[in-house]
Amino acid sequence: MAATNKDVVLIVSLVLSLLSLVLLFGVTWYFQSSLDLLQQQVEYDRELLLKLQEQVNLPAGNKYDTTSQSVKRQTQPRCYCRGKPGPPGIKGDEGTPGVLGPKGDTGVRGDPGDRGPRGEIGDPGLPGPKGPNGENGKKGDAGLRGDPGDRGLRGLTGDTGLRGPIGQTGEPGTKGDKGDPGPRGPTQPASKGMKGVKGDDGLPGPMGLKGEQGLNGAKGATGQKGVQGDIEERNGGTVYVRWGHSQCPYTAELVYSGRAGGSDRRDGGASNPQCLPLDPNFLTSFSGRYRGYMYGAEYKTHISSYRHDYDVLCAVCYVTQRSTMYMVPAKYTCPRGWTREYYGYLMSQRSTHSSSQFTCVDRAFKAVTGSSANRNGLLFYFVEGRCGSLPCPPYDNSRELSCSVCTK
Repeated sequence: MAATNKDVVLIVSLVLSLLSLVLLFGVTWYFQSSLDLLQQQVEYDRELLLKLQEQVNLPAGNKYDTTSQSVKRQTQPRCYCRGKPGPPGIKGDEGTPGVLGPKGDTGVRGDPGDRGPRGEIGDPGLPGPKGPNGENGKKGDAGLRGDPGDRGLRGLTGDTGLRGPIGQTGEPGTKGDKGDPGPRGPTQPASKGMKGVKGDDGLPGPMGLKGEQGLNGAKGATGQKGVQGDIEERNGGTVYVRWGHSQCPYTAELVYSGRAGGSDRRDGGASNPQCLPLDPNFLTSFSGRYRGYMYGAEYKTHISSYRHDYDVLCAVCYVTQRSTMYMVPAKYTCPRGWTREYYGYLMSQRSTHSSSQFTCVDRAFKAVTGSSANRNGLLFYFVEGRCGSLPCPPYDNSRELSCSVCTK
């Protein structure tokens, strides 16, 4: 089996270590041999110097035993008095050169020399061949939604409706007063005169006072059956709450506007927020110890421009032509065929507080003017997804979830 890169490195390291030991042994042997030769040369020079000094200092009659390395006195004791120095001896003949020693081991490698000057810039090389096309980059994040466009122009006036049916005939008016008598004709004494011409009708007199109601008349005969009219189509409609706003969209009818409320973040009680009207009615009061409590609601955005600590407004809206309402989390658009009433951010109590419902709050973040005091109560925090239990992407730990309220 071929050695792996790790095995090769290990073998090379072992070989280099062995070579280092051999080199160290050779250097040590070389220096030891040199030291021994040096010591022998020093001993030889020392003995030669001693002989020369004694030849100069000893008187005549002394002899040396040339067979020994030490000087022996033959006749009289040595005189330790120092005489005048004699003339310098004759320079001896040069000694024969010693035998050539073995070749020394290779010396230790010297330090690297200084870095040479920088070379001149060479001519530019020829351009290389064109590389392959890179892979397509990942799809970028969706851009921020643009500001809403200007309100559209008012639609054209619809066609005039059909004329309604003719109303029933009114009751007959009261009979006018009797007119004044006409002028009397001329009289003839002898014979009866002719009957005068009937005078014109007098002008109608003023309307008299309304008389008392008469007795009910007899039941009339049953009339003919009328033609069946058109049936008007009408759905039951639906109601929803627009959180974070005091008005309804132009497609809906405002039932009432108010302020959001619910249970405090530290207590039990109910989990669903309520849109409280501004003109409450009360029934008979009862005494008791245990109660549920209704608190106001505040935004907890921690962004001053998004009404942090302000009280939350709300509006109850009625749609007449659609009967179903649904809140879509994590989408600011509605499915095809549905009408979007409003959209914004998904909000709830904080994760460490008591549980509450997820609520779709309008992106306008409408609030009660001057209500920035931190009184807590029901709190509205932004909601983020958590990767692991949710797939990421498309979800993101650092992005607030949107929402939309849709009707159909």
